[in-house]
Amino acid sequence: MPLKKLARGNHRRAATTTRMAALRQLRSRESFSSILITDTIDVAYISGFSSSYTALLVSRRKTRLFTDFRYQTEALRFCGRHPEWSYEPVLSSMMEAVAACIAPGDTVGYQSDRMTVDDFKKLKKTARGARFVGCGAAVNELLLARLPMEIEAMGRAARIGDAAFRRLLADINPGVTERGLVRRLEQYCSDLGSEKPSFDTIVLFGAHSAFPHGRPGQAGLKRGQFVLVDFGCTVDGFASDMTRTVVCGKASRKQRELYRIVQNAQQKACREARAAMTARAIDALARDPIKAAGYGERFGHALGHGVGRRIHEAPRISARVSLNVPSNAVITIEPGIYLPGFGGIRIEDMAVLQQNGVRLLTHSPRELLEL
Repeated sequence: MPLKKLARGNHRRAATTTRMAALRQLRSRESFSSILITDTIDVAYISGFSSSYTALLVSRRKTRLFTDFRYQTEALRFCGRHPEWSYEPVLSSMMEAVAACIAPGDTVGYQSDRMTVDDFKKLKKTARGARFVGCGAAVNELLLARLPMEIEAMGRAARIGDAAFRRLLADINPGVTERGLVRRLEQYCSDLGSEKPSFDTIVLFGAHSAFPHGRPGQAGLKRGQFVLVDFGCTVDGFASDMTRTVVCGKASRKQRELYRIVQNAQQKACREARAAMTARAIDALARDPIKAAGYGERFGHALGHGVGRRIHEAPRISARVSLNVPSNAVITIEPGIYLPGFGGIRIEDMAVLQQNGVRLLTHSPRELLEL
């Protein structure tokens, strides 16, 4: 039976009210006439309105929602329920519709990291006399701390993933193919209530598992091989992400040794990470033990990333990022070691950062399973 769906309504309205208040504070602090949000996922975060073609323009007095004829009925219904929003129809192009609401002399903050060069050129050409200031990073920071209903949705998606992975373990037998296990796992997730995979499911065997994001193929599983499984589910539009690595049959001494290094590094990061730490410091919690074991060069990706409506969101948990990660950010903690010709190990969990530690959303076994 599918797991029960999230209740919506009041929780979602509280979420969008919180985000709108933060966006208005940003507008006031930076002395912008208005802020333009053009990324459709961020539009949903901030307003609660979802479509594949939409934008927001938030000024001191007006909050405008733009979309075209395809979504007009939904937009009018949305604005009727939320009278603080004013519907602006897009008759020709999005940038022309937005520009018509920008006055000469206005200073507009815009998502410089989300807008195409062509769209920006069109906006500047059409909104003559206005000044545009990139504020993509500032908008991203407003969305780092997840709201309770968002964490709840991701937690439910993660629980579906845990239940699906338990079912999959019985299918990991000699002769099964990577693609065959992908199909079974995605079916289990769907049967348990996932709306869709949160990204393309990864199942890799043996030496193929040394490719961190390799593409599943048709090779049959052999005894003694690693099986790396990286997948996610979706609930109420929010994603989960988890990786586990098991062995078909009995693990070799080297497999156990490598797995223990990754497991210890991951446990250390899960045990010691805290809200307000820098992304760089969180990354070091797992990276330093792997370096000390002599495998630093074989852990070539960031320790983790934010998760929300997208599978990869800010913050990036990397040695190159000095951002202080706020309380209630949801991140992945996924150290790995990848040896070409031998195989790879990755253990990944979703974690809610809190002042006193982390709360894990994924709970599948982390010890080495020999199947």
